[in-house]
Amino acid sequence: MLPRKHINPADHWVADPDLPYSQAVRCGAMIFVTGQVDLDKDWIVSCPGDLHGQAAAAVTDVSGVLVAAGLDLSDLAKLTVFYVTDGSIDEDALCAHLGTCLGGLAGPGPAITLVPVEALVVADWLIEIEAIAMRGHNGERLARTAAWDAVLHPLPAPFSHALRIGEMIFTSGVTARTATGNVPSAGSLTGQSRIVLSHIDSLLRQLGADLHDTVKTNVFNVEPGEAEIWAEPALLRASFYNEPGPAATGISLPRLWPADVMIKNDVIAMRSTDGARLPRSHVWPDGHWDWPVHLPYRHGVRCGDLVFLGGQVPLAPDASVLAIGDPVAQTNHAMAYIGRVLAEFGLGFEHVVKINTFYSGTAGEAEWKDNLRARFGHFSAPGPATTGIPVPWLAYEDMGIEIDIIAMV
Repeated sequence: MLPRKHINPADHWVADPDLPYSQAVRCGAMIFVTGQVDLDKDWIVSCPGDLHGQAAAAVTDVSGVLVAAGLDLSDLAKLTVFYVTDGSIDEDALCAHLGTCLGGLAGPGPAITLVPVEALVVADWLIEIEAIAMRGHNGERLARTAAWDAVLHPLPAPFSHALRIGEMIFTSGVTARTATGNVPSAGSLTGQSRIVLSHIDSLLRQLGADLHDTVKTNVFNVEPGEAEIWAEPALLRASFYNEPGPAATGISLPRLWPADVMIKNDVIAMRSTDGARLPRSHVWPDGHWDWPVHLPYRHGVRCGDLVFLGGQVPLAPDASVLAIGDPVAQTNHAMAYIGRVLAEFGLGFEHVVKINTFYSGTAGEAEWKDNLRARFGHFSAPGPATTGIPVPWLAYEDMGIEIDIIAMV
């Protein structure tokens, strides 16, 4: 197994001291940071009711974790920001504020995806920020190249529509919203999916890659959690990928911003610095769950030292939901699927560097910790970085959890 360093600053808040997770994990050039929130080490929110204040505090925690790992904010490659809103928060203003919080960076800034949610795991939390950063094995800064799409709505400094660092390419969350603020195909998830995938491909091509270099796609879309409504836009998005395709996670939300936006999609892609496609392997274990319609995605994709798993859910091979009404049992089903996919690559839970969990629920510490303990019962200390986000519903009725992971060999 590649050597890795688990980052847990002594003065940092801890969600549960008995659980095996880390504030960050560094392996090779990659650093994965747990979702950071406005908390001090005594579990006190410093800016209750103040979204921008909590954003600044969360960025400070991201910075502190990076510094403890031997990095700084200029090494950020990707930020994913979950913020609580009823639809009234101006996402553009929040993004600009986050840019101000980052300050001056050495070189092009990170890609960013902002995700509006109805709640976080504790009622007083208004924002959670997770990060991926990169720094060379010997401590050197890595060259980075940014891409922007003039048709897309612009991002404030220092953020990039897409960022390439070596073989890694990260896109921001792309929507159909244009530079003039218009939203083509307003209210149409299928129509906007076509627009968004075309723009992602264009961004990747600016950086010497294309959509077929995608190893992981993350889709946040507005739909009610019904399989019949989900299928048409899912098939449209799938048509952009060759088979076997990337790992995929898709999360249903009640709204995006502004109101006419129906989809936000970001991807991670990998392409050799000499322009060649990188070899990759894909797995689909026998007897694994499947979607109700045929999609080109694979449950696991390995490219180089990185392994990406698509969102694992408590579904049977016929797409029926398992353990309805039992969140802990559904979590264990999803974790068992993760274990099976990892095993196909000759890996185990000890190889996981980041775990992301979306579960059907509302803010509540007891509910969150029950879910957290079920997940982390599969790990040994010191454990991976982690983010857990409650959502009102997932893609299928009665499905209560979706978990994806990144592992390194």
